[in-house]
Amino acid sequence: MAEAVSEVTTLPEALVNTGIGMGTVFVVLILISFIIYLFKFIPKLMNRERKTEARPVPVPAAPVKRERPVVKETKNSDDGQIIAVIAAAIAAQMTEETGVPAAADGLVIRSIKKRSLSN
Repeated sequence: MAEAVSEVTTLPEALVNTGIGMGTVFVVLILISFIIYLFKFIPKLMNRERKTEARPVPVPAAPVKRERPVVKETKNSDDGQIIAVIAAAIAAQMTEETGVPAAADGLVIRSIKKRSLSN
């Protein structure tokens, strides 16, 4: 009969194989993180190339003054219409959310604050 020959790996050989495998993984991970670190320099290189290729941009003689948008305020506005529109919008939203029609006359608007547009 033929003897079954099996190769036996000793503990030191197994540790060397494990160390080589783990070392390879960590070296590749460090290489990948270094490549990702270099990505932040790509926009700077692209801008440098654009600056050398770019033509001079004409500069306007005087700066352009931008005005703020004019908001027309009415002091004697009819708040009844605004309240009716807000109540109808709230009733429609409540009807859409719950599926049960909400009567606009059953709603109580406690406070309406006008806010000015500021930029």
